[in-house]
Amino acid sequence: MLSIRRFSMFALRSVRLHIKKIAIILVTVQLLLTIIYVLNGGLSIIDGGWKSFTSSFFEPFTHTTRNNFYANFDLRSKDNVVRLCEKMNFDTSGEWIDTYTLKNNLLTVKMGAEKGQVLNSVEDLRYYDNDPRLIWSVVLDHLLESDSNEYAFSWYDWANFDSINKLIALKNTKISCQFVCEGVFDKEVLERVEREIQERLFFTNRNKYDQPIWYNKARNAVGSNSVQQIMHDHCKNNDAYSGGTPFELPFIVSKIYEKLRPEVYDLHTKNHLLYSNFTPLSLTVLDSDKDVYRINLRKADSSKSNIVQTKLLRNYLQRHKDEMVNGDLIFNHTSIFEKFLDHASTKKRKLNIEGLDKTIFTREYLELSPSDFHFDAKMKITELESKLRSEGLSSHDTHYLQSLKTSITTAPALQKKYFAEASDVIDATAEGHHRDRRFFSIGHNILDDPQEFEARLTSLIRTFQKFIKANGLISWLSHGTLYGYLYDGLKFPWDGDHDLQMPIKHLHYLSQYFNQSLILEDPREGNGRYLLDVGSAITVRVQGNGENNIDARFIDIDSGMYIDITGLSVSSDAAKQYMSKFVEEEESSDKSFSTLIKDYKFNENDHFDEVDGRVGLAKYSIFELKEWVNSHPDDFTDAEKKQVTNTYKKELDISRSDSAEKDLSPKERYLLNEKYNLYNCRNQHFSSLNILSPLRNTMFSGVSAFIPNRPITSLNNEYKVPPRYGFLTFQGKVYLPEFRYWFSFFDVKKFANLQSRDPKIIRLENPLNNLKFSDINLLLTNMIKCGFHSIFANLFNSFESTVYRLKELEIQYDLSISEEEKKKILKVLRGEVAKNMKSPVKDPVIYTYEKKLWERVEKLMNASNLYDIVLQVEKRKVEEFVELSRQVYKRKYDGFRLPDGGSGDAVTDLNHIGLNLFGDNKKTLNDIFGSDQKY
Repeated sequence: MLSIRRFSMFALRSVRLHIKKIAIILVTVQLLLTIIYVLNGGLSIIDGGWKSFTSSFFEPFTHTTRNNFYANFDLRSKDNVVRLCEKMNFDTSGEWIDTYTLKNNLLTVKMGAEKGQVLNSVEDLRYYDNDPRLIWSVVLDHLLESDSNEYAFSWYDWANFDSINKLIALKNTKISCQFVCEGVFDKEVLERVEREIQERLFFTNRNKYDQPIWYNKARNAVGSNSVQQIMHDHCKNNDAYSGGTPFELPFIVSKIYEKLRPEVYDLHTKNHLLYSNFTPLSLTVLDSDKDVYRINLRKADSSKSNIVQTKLLRNYLQRHKDEMVNGDLIFNHTSIFEKFLDHASTKKRKLNIEGLDKTIFTREYLELSPSDFHFDAKMKITELESKLRSEGLSSHDTHYLQSLKTSITTAPALQKKYFAEASDVIDATAEGHHRDRRFFSIGHNILDDPQEFEARLTSLIRTFQKFIKANGLISWLSHGTLYGYLYDGLKFPWDGDHDLQMPIKHLHYLSQYFNQSLILEDPREGNGRYLLDVGSAITVRVQGNGENNIDARFIDIDSGMYIDITGLSVSSDAAKQYMSKFVEEEESSDKSFSTLIKDYKFNENDHFDEVDGRVGLAKYSIFELKEWVNSHPDDFTDAEKKQVTNTYKKELDISRSDSAEKDLSPKERYLLNEKYNLYNCRNQHFSSLNILSPLRNTMFSGVSAFIPNRPITSLNNEYKVPPRYGFLTFQGKVYLPEFRYWFSFFDVKKFANLQSRDPKIIRLENPLNNLKFSDINLLLTNMIKCGFHSIFANLFNSFESTVYRLKELEIQYDLSISEEEKKKILKVLRGEVAKNMKSPVKDPVIYTYEKKLWERVEKLMNASNLYDIVLQVEKRKVEEFVELSRQVYKRKYDGFRLPDGGSGDAVTDLNHIGLNLFGDNKKTLNDIFGSDQKY
């Protein structure tokens, strides 16, 4: 987290021997140069003159570059370094540590031979970082000034192109398609690039290129003939490029090729995205979790539509020239954002979707209806076509109508895979199977930084939940995400994605109004940018060939990480055997599900919504489709024939399964599932209305969320949930309830010094399953000594979220509290405590920005002094964590003490309400997950 391992005391001692002599020489030279400067009447700053000359001259020898390129934030100040250390690791607010200005940030050259020079104007920019403060300010100001609700979109402004900018900055080093089409970079070319830009091209695994055995093996893995073919099929020269053309590269990746190392694939996909014709349909701007605003996008000419090329930036500066001080200007994006929200013209951008209720998150319970799990595609198509003829359709409605028409003609056995993961990237540690291939990125160092990895995943779910709440859409936590929530209100630390479910009716709302929209987090809270992508066959509700089990994804465009979203509906898939008991339970009779099926009178005239107006081959059952393919072999590829055959075999397997519906036809299965409210996603995860409804309102990762009515039952259908809340081991992981956190057992053994291998680390004497309060301070101190800085930061930042979940559990499972009283107390907890809850993670964009500042600090400051600062900050935070834990332990936590009358309820102190699952008096009988609680 803090790169302490990089501190080299040996190097420091050797440098100190000569530092005084060097300092004397430098001061003398600087004095002479100053005299020359004065005698010659000075040099023009605009022409790159004196400041640029002295900055570039002294930078290799001193650590005093001009303002360090950051306005009003001196990185040589000890107070500022302390502040940066604390903010980078322990402040999860959306506030920036400094200001973004025209001169110090935008116009100051950051890379290459001209590093440190200040450009004359924005017209001289060849590249720039898409700092959110810059982009938000310019775009929102343009929309307000023009009173328009659209503008020309460029991925360059909204996605992170740091790695691409390094190539654009090159003037002397020539690169071509070959550079990004080889399995690994050509080391000679790589080193030439890095010499010119004066920094690393990438950070993750960069050291491997200095290991001859690894490098030669990696280079030989792909033959030269293969590389030539890859270049021919996937890359072409850029005709618009002529040495040094602004915002251009000499080549264009026309088609993504995956079998590359992560660092190569990063540049490969970023180039492809930059020159892609793919443009989102809109921007959806969040006002926290209250409202959303729609900004329509114009499809621009290739990539030539960023804020410099469209003159938006120039016009912005012209409008704000009176605010400039000494030719500089601060980009205050949050001020402009609030002006945007308050502006009269913004009202027309606000989305209020007919049929959705934005008040649902004010309720403790949300009742679901069987109608939520049905959707009539034929009726919707008729409705949209009528609207098209009478008044025309928006871009979103047009896209949705086309999607519906595609979907109803798609035979489940012939579906083409819609979502594409970067699963063929060379290097299993890259987690390519959990990344969208279009947006895969290793970022600054995301693969080796668990803190950033966790921040991105958590920011994903937090923004999605705020987006859901702001629109009144219905979804709930499912699968592994629900399982992780159960213990501490967070995801499992080892999970690489999130899983959510929606009723099919709301999946269609999502598709109609937000498919292909870029969702933008409220910039006052964070800087998330996510593409909402819904598959093209969501009316297909059976598994079919299994290629499209996921209905939609919420994708982080800076990393490719995503949330999996699946819709639940009635379908003709055979219900799993575990559903039998829920049917029998709902019927309240002695009859088994099999007996109920035999007694059921199937009516041939019963409606069969499964067809949903299907046409062509899509209306055929798999048996009919198999016959059609056999009689028309020339109309199908070998791959399609194989898909049909495999789907046909899966249907035959149902008759040999243990499903109660195994002897029924697809139509009969549909009618039975509809009658007994059995719903499934396309991955054949089944649930029932009485498992799901009413949904329960809770907090997950610090934001509002719904969970199923019977979460334990739901999870036990997929997993086996241990009944005990307490110390728990699972696949090399350990849950310590005193910290409300999961740890790697390998890490625990180290910072608890269980094997007494490190004499500097105090050994934990108490068993892990019976920790004492005093052990908290011991283990935290050991964590810091062992270098587990990221783990401690995560523990500290998630304290409020995990303590909230602890209190929620104590109330929910306390049998001495009546159901009605529980409802009142939980409402107070959620209404008064949760509203002040901070985010358990940092915004990843701000974290990356501060991490780069810290890397500059490491070059500027004495290593031993820096090490002392880090220890000083962490020691304070350990003390703070221990004090907060003591409050919880003594049941005197300030966070549970509500202002008198703050809620209008008699309950003002929640500390002593509910079970005591923490402290000396904690209940020994804490088998609370044995069954679902009722309230």
